[in-house]
Amino acid sequence: MKTAPKFAPFMGYLARLLNTLLPALVVLGWIPVWLSAQDVPSETILGDGVVALDLAADEVDESRFDELMEEARLIFVDAVVADKSGDTLEAAYYFDLLFEAMADVEQLPMLDELQRLEFNRFLNATIAFYETDSQALEKVETSLTVSALRDELSRYTRAFPADLGAISELELNGEGHIPIVYNDRVARIIQFFRTQGRRNMQVWLNRLSRYRRIIEPILEQEEVPEQLVFLALVESGLNPRAYSWKHAVGPWQFISSTGRRYGLKRDWWRDERRDFEKSTLAAARYLKDLYAEFGDWYLAMAAYNTGEARVRRAIRVHQTTDFWKLYILPRQTRNYIPNIMATFLIGQDPEKYGFIVTPEPPLEWDEVPVDKSLTFETLAQIAECSPETLGVFNPELRQFASPPPEDGKPYVLRIPKGHKEAFERNYQPIASQVGPVLADVQIRRHRVRRGESLYSISKRYGVPMRAIARANRLRNWHSLRIGQRLEIPVPASGVAARQLEVPSAPGMKKIYYTVRPMDTLSEIAEAHNVGLSKIRRWNGLRPGSSYIRVGQKLVVWIPASSGSTSSIQTRLANIEGMEKYTYTVRPGDTLSQIAEAHGVGLSKLRQWNGLKTNSSHIRIGQRLVIWKQKG
Repeated sequence: MKTAPKFAPFMGYLARLLNTLLPALVVLGWIPVWLSAQDVPSETILGDGVVALDLAADEVDESRFDELMEEARLIFVDAVVADKSGDTLEAAYYFDLLFEAMADVEQLPMLDELQRLEFNRFLNATIAFYETDSQALEKVETSLTVSALRDELSRYTRAFPADLGAISELELNGEGHIPIVYNDRVARIIQFFRTQGRRNMQVWLNRLSRYRRIIEPILEQEEVPEQLVFLALVESGLNPRAYSWKHAVGPWQFISSTGRRYGLKRDWWRDERRDFEKSTLAAARYLKDLYAEFGDWYLAMAAYNTGEARVRRAIRVHQTTDFWKLYILPRQTRNYIPNIMATFLIGQDPEKYGFIVTPEPPLEWDEVPVDKSLTFETLAQIAECSPETLGVFNPELRQFASPPPEDGKPYVLRIPKGHKEAFERNYQPIASQVGPVLADVQIRRHRVRRGESLYSISKRYGVPMRAIARANRLRNWHSLRIGQRLEIPVPASGVAARQLEVPSAPGMKKIYYTVRPMDTLSEIAEAHNVGLSKIRRWNGLRPGSSYIRVGQKLVVWIPASSGSTSSIQTRLANIEGMEKYTYTVRPGDTLSQIAEAHGVGLSKLRQWNGLKTNSSHIRIGQRLVIWKQKG
């Protein structure tokens, strides 16, 4: 159990962060805004084919930058608190939200120099925290690492001469179908990965064998070159949770529209762009279509990076299909093919370039049907593994829970190989005992502004359009009025999916404990010899919450061999000889004075009256309940 002093470095870190940002915030006139908004770019094609209203740059809400930065700061604080608390799943969830929020800020039009400075400082601080100070998460990379590295590489290659030097095609024993070439640009990028980008390349090489054995058979099945695995390496570092500034996600960095076109589902429960098998199949089919159009793998890969339209235009302008002569392409795209060549050459012979590879353990799994929505916590108990392991095998699941069956078909879950027998043995005893998965929801009010659509509002709050439409009984999703007020059902906690009434293990029985005056959640947990986190989970309480009310019935799982719980109840709350007294708050009273005057603890007084932990707010005339000994 972590103690309060361990949070001291965290508080010092936040203080240093605020000191760094304070001058910029003062100049900007920063005002905290609790709700954020996502910028709607001019003439943006939305997910359902809806086009957002065209907004001139000078009509963009000036406070949008402040709102988005405020959202990012709040998410960052939640991520740090979850990390310092050792809650890996919660920390991972908040870091995902953080990177999405930062991508929204980056896409705002016409950021001025001061805003750009503030953004870069905050981004550097978040990445530095993750890589240096994070405790709960693996020290690998942030979801935005590859995007940031790509920017660094772009700056590095800016000084490259226009002349590529001699281009020589390498003979590599007939490997694949993509010609591998070597020129000055490839040589310079190899040098970059041996110096500035060395740490990232080392991580990628360690990870390569794990995903190569999964990806290459799918590429072979789709009859595309197996070397395309190095395109995924360049796109994401083979990180299933990777993001880019353009809202591309997953190992193959699909944007929503392209992913949907190739059959990748995205809803509240899952994002199949993150799944290493499904996204590989979609990428292979997309690249096959691009090759069918351009007849050249270099042009197909360039179109994958920058879009078909830009490649068509470059071919039209330069009157050639030679990739190396399409100078009108963006710099990042002109470096894209040399980048793939460089990573391929390093990957083929790491030791030649000074890398010693320590391969990550292979992912080997069994698949099991799950006909009920269950959280990772519950599924981990069933499979006898850790929730974090399930996250590695099932990266597409956004809520750390299996989705409910669709059309009567159960969800197919991956579990570590060798755990199938345990899963089948434990599934019915545990799954039959648990209640539904809860999405701890708060209702927020939103007033529709010019340029907003149901799509942009759903992106802003991270809530599916269908959920917003249902909550507001919207018949026409494509028509919103400026000033219209909407109710948004927003998940209230970080890891939204939680399971009610999860037993500790087979051989347990469920009892109900009725909360009595002066009870505390920690005392109840201690008396029943169970963990505080477990009793919270069984009763759908948020992590860290200890609020209970008199008369509340709590679910507690105890060994089936245990007898009566009357002795426990007597130990917890023997109210015989106690009477309830009502005190009316007078001018000048404080909560601590009232507690002292009546000889009761301050925490007890708060609990009896439903006051928040550490809150001392009371008002004149307020009636407080106090339990005292009779007489």
